[in-house]
Amino acid sequence: MTSGYVELHCHSNYSFLEGASHPDELVARARDLEMPALAITDRNGFYGAVKFFGAAQRAGIQPIVGTELTIDDGSKPPKDRVDYDRWGDRLLLLAEDKLGYMNLCRLISMAQMPNAKGMARLAADKLAGLSNHLIALVADPKEQLPFYQEVFGRDRVFIELHDHFAPDDRSRNEALLDLAAQHDAPLVITNKVFYATPDRRKLHDVLTAIRHRTTLDEAQRYLHPNAEHYLKSGAELRQVFRRYPRQVVDEGMAHAAEIGQRCRFSFDLVSARFPGFPVPAGETPYSFLYRLCHDAVREKYRPVTSEVAARLQKELDVINKTGFSEFFLINWDLMRFARSRGIPGQGRGSAADSIVAYLLGITRVDPIEHNLLFERFLHEEMTTTPDIDIDFSTAHREQVIQYIYDKYGPERTGMVCNVVTYRQRSAIREVGKVLGFKEETIDHLAKSASAWHPESPETIAQAAGYSTTNLAKPWQQLFDLATQILDFPRHLSIHVGGMLVTGEPLIDIVPVERATMPGRMVVQFNKDDVEELGLIKMDMLGLRMLSVVAEALDLIEADTGVRPDLDALDLKDQEVYDLCTQADTIGVFQIESRAQMQTLPRSRPETFNDLVVEVAIIRPGPIQGDAVHPYLRRKQGKEPVMYIHPRLKPILEETLGVVLYQEQILKISMECAGFSSAEADRFRRAMGSHRSHDLMAAIRERFLTGCAQNEIPRPVAEEIFTKLAAFAEFGFTKSHAAAFARTCYETAWLKLHHAPALYAGLLNNQPMGFYHPHVLVEDAKHHGVKILPVDINKSYVRCTVEGGALRLGFNYVHGVGDKALEVLEEAQLKGPVASLEEFCRRIQLTTQSRNGLTRAQVQNLVLAGAFDALEPNRREAVWRFNEHADDWQRSPMLAEPSESVSLAAMTHRERVATDYRLLSLSTTDHLIHFYRPQFNQLRVIDSKTIRSSVRDGAKVRVGGLVITRQSPSTGKEFKFFTLADEFGHVDVILRPPIYQRYRQVANLEPILIMDGRLQKQDGVLSVLVDHVEAAPSLPDEDVFPTSRNYR
Repeated sequence: MTSGYVELHCHSNYSFLEGASHPDELVARARDLEMPALAITDRNGFYGAVKFFGAAQRAGIQPIVGTELTIDDGSKPPKDRVDYDRWGDRLLLLAEDKLGYMNLCRLISMAQMPNAKGMARLAADKLAGLSNHLIALVADPKEQLPFYQEVFGRDRVFIELHDHFAPDDRSRNEALLDLAAQHDAPLVITNKVFYATPDRRKLHDVLTAIRHRTTLDEAQRYLHPNAEHYLKSGAELRQVFRRYPRQVVDEGMAHAAEIGQRCRFSFDLVSARFPGFPVPAGETPYSFLYRLCHDAVREKYRPVTSEVAARLQKELDVINKTGFSEFFLINWDLMRFARSRGIPGQGRGSAADSIVAYLLGITRVDPIEHNLLFERFLHEEMTTTPDIDIDFSTAHREQVIQYIYDKYGPERTGMVCNVVTYRQRSAIREVGKVLGFKEETIDHLAKSASAWHPESPETIAQAAGYSTTNLAKPWQQLFDLATQILDFPRHLSIHVGGMLVTGEPLIDIVPVERATMPGRMVVQFNKDDVEELGLIKMDMLGLRMLSVVAEALDLIEADTGVRPDLDALDLKDQEVYDLCTQADTIGVFQIESRAQMQTLPRSRPETFNDLVVEVAIIRPGPIQGDAVHPYLRRKQGKEPVMYIHPRLKPILEETLGVVLYQEQILKISMECAGFSSAEADRFRRAMGSHRSHDLMAAIRERFLTGCAQNEIPRPVAEEIFTKLAAFAEFGFTKSHAAAFARTCYETAWLKLHHAPALYAGLLNNQPMGFYHPHVLVEDAKHHGVKILPVDINKSYVRCTVEGGALRLGFNYVHGVGDKALEVLEEAQLKGPVASLEEFCRRIQLTTQSRNGLTRAQVQNLVLAGAFDALEPNRREAVWRFNEHADDWQRSPMLAEPSESVSLAAMTHRERVATDYRLLSLSTTDHLIHFYRPQFNQLRVIDSKTIRSSVRDGAKVRVGGLVITRQSPSTGKEFKFFTLADEFGHVDVILRPPIYQRYRQVANLEPILIMDGRLQKQDGVLSVLVDHVEAAPSLPDEDVFPTSRNYR
C-alpha cells in the first residue's frame, strides 16, 4: 500500500447499471488501503454523493465530489440509451470547494434538463463561465485538450492515464503522453474503478448486459476483458504501470495525491435558506407568526389556561431561536390555500406534537389534550429541519403542488427523487434474462419468489416446482448474482410527496433533471439526503382516505341536504367504540387489517386515546419490543401493570407500562439518564434504521452512566436500554398515531351512521386499503346496504347514494375508459333513454373511444346489466346490438326495422359470473354461494357456523375465496390468509413448513379448502392450518376476483 495515493475516478452503483459496488463498500475498501481521500465520480449525477460523503466521513476519509460528464462531441445524437452508452466524450470533473460544487450542479443540470431521461449530454461551449474551482481529468486522446486548458486553466487540467491490460491501453496511453508533452499538460494516474474488489467483475458484466438489453453472451463486445477495474492501492498501480517510464509513474501518482489535498468541499458549506415569506408591512416573520398564534389560541381554547399559554410561549421561543418562523408560515399558507379551494388536508407525524402547528390549522390534534411532546418535533439544538408531513386528498394533491411551483417559482422548487432499487423478483427477472434462461422459467421463478424479503435459492426453486438437489451451476449463478444486485439502484422516480423549496436557485444546491411527468423537475437527492443536509422539504402526501371522506360528505349532502361537520364530533360516541371492539372495521382507516382485527376484541377501545394506542401498537417497533401481548393482557386485567422502575410510571402509565410511542423514548432518556432534549433526540436517532455499532456502544454507556447518576441499578438500566433499542427502529410517534386515529374515528363514525356514502367513497377511490372492491361490496351487504346495479339511466360515472342505497357507477364496468365515461356523461345530459336502440342513436360508435364508444364497450355495458331495466334478456340485447348497431347509427328514417330473436335468458349463476367478469363484484350473491353444495359434501364449515357453534381447539375444515395473503416481516415466516364466503370471512395461519409444502397451490389458487385446528379466544378466531388444497372447480367457472397480497 502506498501512503498518499488517492483514487480520483470511481463509479459506484449510482452510475446506474455501470458501477458494481455501493458507495460504502468503496469507502470501506479505501479505508483498508489507507487512502487519505477518495473521489466518487458517478456519471452525470450526484445521486449517491450524500451517502458517499457520510460513509467517508465516518471512515475518516476525505470525500471528493465529482462526476463523469458526457460532452457532446458534435456527432449525430444517439437514438436510444444503447447507442448513448458509447457516444460522446467523457470528461471527469472534481469540485475543489463550494463554488466548484455549485458549478458542477449547474453543469449537470444543463446536461440533464434538455435531454431525454438517461441521455444527458452537454455542449462543450457551455463549460465556459462555469469552469472555476473545478479540476478536469482528460482521458480521451482527441484534440480537445487545448480547449479544456483554455476553459479550465492549465493548472487544473490533467491528462488521465489508466491501464487495465486491455489490448489498446498501451497505445492509448502513449498517445496521451504525446498529447501531454505537446501541450505541457500534467499527468495523473487513476484506475477508472467500477467495483471495490475483483470478485464483483461478474456482477459488472451482468449490469453491462442489462444496460445494453442483451444477454451476457451477446454483450461480449461491451465487456471489460478482465477484472482489473477494482479499487487498487498505490503500490498495486505502480506494479501495473511498471512498463511505463518511472518519471511518468511518479508524476501521475504525486498529482493524484496533490489533487486529493486540493479538493476540500464539504456539504456543511451548502447553505439551506428559506425561500422567504411575505409578511405585512411592519411585521417580521416571527412577529407575524406570534400574532397568528395568539389570535387563534383565543378561538381554539376557551378559556386560555396557564398551561396553554406557557406551552405556546415555549414553542414560539424555540421557533424564534432556531429561525423556523418562515417554515411555519409557509406551511400555514399552504393549508390556507387548500382550505380556500375546499381541498381536504391535515398534518401528521411529529408536527402534531406542536401547539403552534395546531393553532395554524396545519394539524387537527390538540397536543395539550393528548399530552404530546414538542421536543420530538423541534428543540433548540436541532441540526436538521423539522418534518411537517401534510396529507391531502389524492384527487386534489396536484393542485397543492402546483401552488408551490407558482408561488416560489420553478427555479427554487423541485420534487425530491426516489431511487428505485432491485428487489428479489426484479433481480431474478433481469439476471435471468442476461444469463439466457427461458422466459417462462424466469417468469415462474420470479412469481414463486417472495415479493417482500429475500429467500434462499432452494426455497425459491422448490416453490417453483424444481428439484433443489445439487442446483446446477447456471442456477447457482443466477441466484448468486440476483442476491448481489439486491438494493442496487435501477432508475429514478419522483418521491410520493417530497418537494424541495430553497432560497437560492435550486441548481446551486443540487443537480436537477426532467421528470417523466410533464412540467416537473426532480432533484438528484432523495428524502434521506435532503434531511441529512438540512434542506427545506415540503411533504405533501396523497392520502386516499381523505378523498374517501370528502366524497362521502358530498354524497351525504347531496342525498340528505345536510353535510356532517366532522370537526364537531366529540370523539365519545360509544357505538363507534363498540364497532371497533367487534372488529367490524373493513373500510375503517388504519384498523381494517387482519392483525388489527385480531387485536381489537382484546384491546377493547373505549376512548379516543385507546384508539391512538390501537393505531400505534400493530407496528414492527412494539412487536419487536415485546409490547403488544403485555399491553393486551394488562388491558384485559389478566396481568398487573408493572414498571421496570418507578421513574417510568408517569411516562408509561397511559400505555400500561409498555413502550408504544417514540415520545416515550425521549421522556425516558431525559427522566432516567438525565439527557437534554438534544441528547434525547440524538439517542432516538442513534437507534434508528442505520445503526452504527460504535455509536450504539457509546450511547449505551452514556445512557447507563446517566441512569447510575439517578440511582437506577445497572441491571435495571440495561433492561430499559434493551427494550428501547428493540422498539426504537420502527416505533410510531404518538402525534402521528393521534392524527391517524382522528381519521380512523371519523371513518368508523361514517360507517356506523352513513354507511352507503362511505362505501361509495371507498369504491370510487380504489386502489386503496386492504381489500378489493368485491370485499367492500360484500361487507356493505352484511351491514344492510342495498347495492343497486349499473343502470344506463340512473348510474353516474362514479358510485353514488340513491335513496339510502348504493348505486354502482359506470366506472366499474370493465373496458369503459375515461373517454368513454365522458361520452356517457354527455349522453345522459339529453335525458333518459327508453331503449338500447335510442342509446345507440345518441352516441357515436367508433373503433377507438375518442369521440364515442366502441362496440366492445357498449356490449360490456349491456352484459354488465346497465340496460336490464329496458332489456331484461342480456343475450338478446347483445345479439340485437351486434346485428343492428350500424342501422341504429343511421337516421331513424333510413333504418330498417329490427328483427326479433328468442334466446335463453341467463341463469342467476350465469348473471353472477358475468358480473364478476365485467364488474369484478356481484350486487347479488357471493361467488361461494354457488360452491356451497360441493362444500357441504366436503364438510367445509361456513364462516357463520364456525364463529357461533364450533369450540376452541376443534378440528375444522374451512374454505372460501382468498381475499388477502400476508407475509409480514415480523411474522417469523408465518403466512396469514383470509378466506371469504357468503357469510363473512375466516383468518387462517400457515406455519413455515406447511406453507412450503403447499406453497404453489396456496399462492396460485383463488378458492382454497384448508384443514386445521380452530383457535378461539377473547372473541378472536383463526385456524392453524395443517393441510391446503384447491377447491373443486365448477363447470365453466373461469372468473375469480383477485386477492390483495401484503407484507
